[in-house]
Amino acid sequence: MSDRHDVAILGGGLAGLTLALQLKRTRPETSVLVLEKRKGPAPLAAFKVGESTLEIAGHYFADVCGLRDHLDSDHLWKLGLRYYFPAGDNRDIARRVEWGPPAPRREIPFRIKTYQIDRGLFENELAERCRANGVDLRDGSPVQDVEFGEGDADHRITYAVDGEEKEATARWVVGATGRAAFLKRKLGLAKDVEHTINSSWLRLQGGLNIDDWSDDEGWHARMQQQKVRWLYTNHLMGEGYWVWLIPLSTGAISIGIVADPRFHPFEQINSLEAALEWLDAHEPLVADAVRARPDDVQDFLRIENYAYQVERVYSPERWCLTGDAGAFTDPFYSPGSDFIALGNGCITDLVMRDLAGEPIQERVEQFNTQFLEQFERQLDFYTGMYELWGNPQVMCAKVSWDLLVYWGLTSVRYVHGLWHDPDFTAEVSDLLDRGYGLNVRIQRFFREWHAIDDREAEDAYIALIPFAAVGLRRLDLERPVDAEGLKALLAQNVERMEGMAVAMFNKAAERLPDAGAVQGRAVNPYAIGLDPSRWEEDGLFDGPGLTHEQALERAEGIQSIWLDELAGAPSPGFAKPF
Repeated sequence: MSDRHDVAILGGGLAGLTLALQLKRTRPETSVLVLEKRKGPAPLAAFKVGESTLEIAGHYFADVCGLRDHLDSDHLWKLGLRYYFPAGDNRDIARRVEWGPPAPRREIPFRIKTYQIDRGLFENELAERCRANGVDLRDGSPVQDVEFGEGDADHRITYAVDGEEKEATARWVVGATGRAAFLKRKLGLAKDVEHTINSSWLRLQGGLNIDDWSDDEGWHARMQQQKVRWLYTNHLMGEGYWVWLIPLSTGAISIGIVADPRFHPFEQINSLEAALEWLDAHEPLVADAVRARPDDVQDFLRIENYAYQVERVYSPERWCLTGDAGAFTDPFYSPGSDFIALGNGCITDLVMRDLAGEPIQERVEQFNTQFLEQFERQLDFYTGMYELWGNPQVMCAKVSWDLLVYWGLTSVRYVHGLWHDPDFTAEVSDLLDRGYGLNVRIQRFFREWHAIDDREAEDAYIALIPFAAVGLRRLDLERPVDAEGLKALLAQNVERMEGMAVAMFNKAAERLPDAGAVQGRAVNPYAIGLDPSRWEEDGLFDGPGLTHEQALERAEGIQSIWLDELAGAPSPGFAKPF
């Protein structure tokens, strides 16, 4: 009997299973085969990175894949992001500059939620729902080879079951084997990436509550709700590194170190013993917590050269790559599941159109370009940036800016259903080019700012909410908007970016020897830089620039992130909670 399928997905992890489910939910008659090498269900608290989601992934998992009920009942609602910057020996968490909202009340009816996901629990639920929707999911079936069909011929997949070789054919084949990247390697699609980071992580049963690290009443008073900081993705920041603290619903906490080897060689974090010694020196509160509970350490894993790129992800020859089987940037903003959402949406669109008899060549190239451009745009947030990670002022500005780019340009298009519309993308391409192009310049500006202003800071809190130009963009994801409304919103967000860029430049320029040369002058946001010798050539003061007052108007509330104005001040008011 012929073992023939419309789509064969190589790998039954997060990317492969969500794709299979999306395909079946979109077109139930589609025959989907998933080949997974692991036999049986995934262990709870599965030993994988990718527990934390952003808004794109939250919407994808909950609404596109139909898993909202499971996510709400069996996983943790992620309340957002929090950052803590260095203060002395980092033994007093309350002294560290803190960035993060004062906690949303859980009864707020968010439509677009973010989650802390237990990967094992989630993937097991995905497997059950895939089978319930008619996906042919075969575990214990490692892929051996793929023979690509010529022209319109099917592809032939060879796999093994208990050592016995078997074959299946499919019109489409999708590589979803994670970092093993079977299909990518077979096709020779690896591509070098400039960004180099290493990581190691463990899981600690019983969890940790970062609120227990201090009795400081003022520190606790920052929050609308007490003892909820643990529900955020908490980032402990320092020069060349960050440490994540991510809680899981099964009771464990994921603790990870991500470091630039220019500052922290891989050998310092590549074993549990070495990582604990490194934590002793850089994040002693984490080290103390882990050392006090050695029997609760569940596992330890390490990855060298975390980031990697790919030449192509979709082909008119009907093969595709998804998830970590293609490319990965950096875990800093938890983008991995976002790229699963974006990529699986492209694949589903292409497969549906092909099975309906439509030509897909042009759309393949559009999606391939769009996805890889999005990857490069994400990489701009990280490349060459780890030297800034311990700079409180520059980083408080940077994470605010990066959120404006993410909420204001990227996620707003996805949650409103237009990221995968090539016609809409073409219509707003000038706006996107302006916004993402400005981001490239501003990321360089952050490095320049760090070079002239690396002052330490303590005892300050940036709540984000008073910075309305950024904070309120999260609410734009909740409000219904059509294509015309989204165009207008994108234009407004680019203007906000321009205003924020000029306001940050004016703040940073106060540290220049000739700060007076900037005062009172309109600044071109697309020529911003802190090297005065380039100002004339770059046209900093040419064209339709923004005055300081105009910049502050567009970047409403930006004064709330200036540490020299906040240090020692009372916590911001909470009039507009998320």
